[in-house]
Amino acid sequence: MKRILFLVSILFSLQNDSFSQDQVIIDSLENQLKKHYAKKIELQIKFPALYDTTAANILCELSSAYFYSNPDKAQDYSKQSLAVSEKIGYKKGIGRAYYNMGVILNINGDNLPSLEFYNKSLKIGLETGDKKYIANSYHNIGLVYANQGNYPEALKNYFTCLKIYEETGNKKGSAIAYNNIGNVYYFQGIYPDALKYSSAALKIWEGLGDKRGSAISYTSLAGVYLSQENYSDALKYYSASLKIYEETGNKANMAVIYENIGLLHYEQGNYPEALKNHFASLEIMQEIGSKNHIVSSYKNIGMVKLKMRAPGEGKTWLLKGLQIAKEIELIPQMDNLYEGLSNADSALGNFKGAYENYKLFVLYRDSVVNIENAKKIVALQMNYDFGKKQDSLNVVQAKKDLIAQKELNKQKLVRNGFIGGTIILLLLAGAAILFFIERTKRNRKKQMEAVRARISRDLHDDMGSTLQSISVMSEVARMKSSSGGSQESIPFLEKIGTASREMVDKMNDIVWAVSPQNDNFENIILHMRAFGGELLSGKNIALDFKTDHDLNNIILSMEKRKSFFLIYKEALNNAYKYSGAKNVKVEISKTNHTLKLVVEDDGIGFNMNEDRLKTGGNGLKNMNTRASELKGTISITSENGRGTRVSLTVSLS
Repeated sequence: MKRILFLVSILFSLQNDSFSQDQVIIDSLENQLKKHYAKKIELQIKFPALYDTTAANILCELSSAYFYSNPDKAQDYSKQSLAVSEKIGYKKGIGRAYYNMGVILNINGDNLPSLEFYNKSLKIGLETGDKKYIANSYHNIGLVYANQGNYPEALKNYFTCLKIYEETGNKKGSAIAYNNIGNVYYFQGIYPDALKYSSAALKIWEGLGDKRGSAISYTSLAGVYLSQENYSDALKYYSASLKIYEETGNKANMAVIYENIGLLHYEQGNYPEALKNHFASLEIMQEIGSKNHIVSSYKNIGMVKLKMRAPGEGKTWLLKGLQIAKEIELIPQMDNLYEGLSNADSALGNFKGAYENYKLFVLYRDSVVNIENAKKIVALQMNYDFGKKQDSLNVVQAKKDLIAQKELNKQKLVRNGFIGGTIILLLLAGAAILFFIERTKRNRKKQMEAVRARISRDLHDDMGSTLQSISVMSEVARMKSSSGGSQESIPFLEKIGTASREMVDKMNDIVWAVSPQNDNFENIILHMRAFGGELLSGKNIALDFKTDHDLNNIILSMEKRKSFFLIYKEALNNAYKYSGAKNVKVEISKTNHTLKLVVEDDGIGFNMNEDRLKTGGNGLKNMNTRASELKGTISITSENGRGTRVSLTVSLS
């Protein structure tokens, strides 16, 4: 009984490695959230994709802070964080919200639903490279398997998360993983390894000066000493951890210690004191709503009642525990529950019930070691099969040796020929590799020269003509001013300002296109969203910007990225200048190997049959040219009074 009680308690205490229920932390986070929303209103942010990642992170941290003090509130903050993250396409936020939902369900004893959320969190963590939440997800998946008694899977996940924690220098995570690995060894009765890993965890906690972490390891070590009937050391470590939990107000872990101190008194035969501590633990666990530990408390109380010669009351408590254990599939608790029920029925004279419960006790007791037994049987079978095969091989070995000797001389001739041929092939392969490397260098040089030529041409075409115009207009403005016509110079000065701003915009476009970090389509979308929002807000035109989640995996070259953005920019500028629209809708989607951009407004539109449109203005020509550079197609449809739609389709293959 004592191993099970101890293990489940410690697993519960390690659910979260970020926050406890400290009110100072909660108050600070809630103030941050209020200030964030107030600042958002003050700045009148209309396109919050980047800004609201902060809100999603604060909501996630608030959820963590409420894990043990108010699970309902924790769940509410998790849902808010998920909603904000999904709205702005913030994948890391979605993964972290899933992780928190899994923790809350795990605390409540809902093991299978929590496993589903941990796996969702892990999947997103692997997609985004969020190593912290990859490791945390592996860790908590291990917790669920440990609760279910699947110790090989639990250890596999614990060791996986430990490797990541150590690679990333996360000492706190490493300590937690060490502690839970020790717990699994403890439950299997491998006490040297349990002490080894729990002591390693304690060493890290003490090095960090982390009292809460130290308290967790104190509890683990106390459990091992209790199992070895070293009651004095067990009580010493339990008392040390209880003191820390009382100082920090961690109710969940206080309940864990009460439970284990009750167990210690039970082992020493002090049943009134054991009962007192188990009821104290039960009261807290019912307040928190932890089904795993409510089962444990019911069982503990039932066992103590049996020792106090009250089998009827004991059976009642054990049956209550068994009902919940079946609901949440808490297999490691069931063998002790059935054992207790067998003893209760025996004391009550119900020998048939005692026999049936004893059979179930044996069934569940053996289930936790069936996997290891199966491994041993497979290993023995493999050894037996290998021995039989070896005997058979010895009989025919002499014949094979004679045949092998004849073959040996033949092989020498073949070997010499093979070695000579191999040397020739290696020389040819080396020459081919050198040729390939040289050709690659030449191609890279040509590509670099092409990029430099393109940038030079853009600077000359876009900047040169604009600077020449500014120079001419400046001279005219100077002449007007010197001749006393200061008012006449104003239009030229305004044109100079407009030309300068346009040149700055073009320069920004070139710099943005050249930067390698913008190859990622996620950054392209953010740039397009920011440009559109800033431009259209000048005329109070609402922007509806929609994108697919699959777009983030697209990588565009510098040339394609620039052409794609400038088509979008030209379409938006036309809507801004000429459409008189109130709303502009932008949609970017990906279907198989095709990328599609649609810019649509609800403005005045125009007649598609006008001669100026047939010949094509500069803007239309530019868009057609850039579409050709993208190896794509562009179409423009419009009708008087019904708005305009620009559609660009680009092949990604």
